Amino acid sequence: MTSWRRLVLHSFLLLGLVGVLVGCGEAGSAWTSYEGAVNEKGFPVPKVANKSDQSENNSDMDYVRYTLSGISESTSIPEVYLDEIKSWGWTEKQAKSTSNDSSSLRVFAKEGHTVHLAVHDGFFTVMVPKSEAAQTTVKSLDDDD
Repeated sequence: MTSWRRLVLHSFLLLGLVGVLVGCGEAGSAWTSYEGAVNEKGFPVPKVANKSDQSENNSDMDYVRYTLSGISESTSIPEVYLDEIKSWGWTEKQAKSTSNDSSSLRVFAKEGHTVHLAVHDGFFTVMVPKSEAAQTTVKSLDDDD
């Protein structure tokens, strides 16, 4: 009887370990396959990210919000994603400092185009300025103005 219980316990532990490994593998796969952003086709977005919101009515920015589990403002952008952005020809620029800036906001430029990338807990936003003034300053999407 003891060996039967031991077999069940080992099977349960093995099944749990496999579950954890599969979950970790899915999180890592978020950064292996990319497609162009909805509002800027030449800017990479992980294929597993889901578009959850888009605003074309904002006069300053065309933004698309993507949900992606495991991403957080405190850890910012994973290095593998930054490498992919650079491999698509984008270079990082210094964002003009405003009171709404945080370390999770990055600005990228390529061939006269600018993209602002903001990381939050569970989602990120790809913002494309519509005017020259919006390219140098970033307004928080949380403001009601």
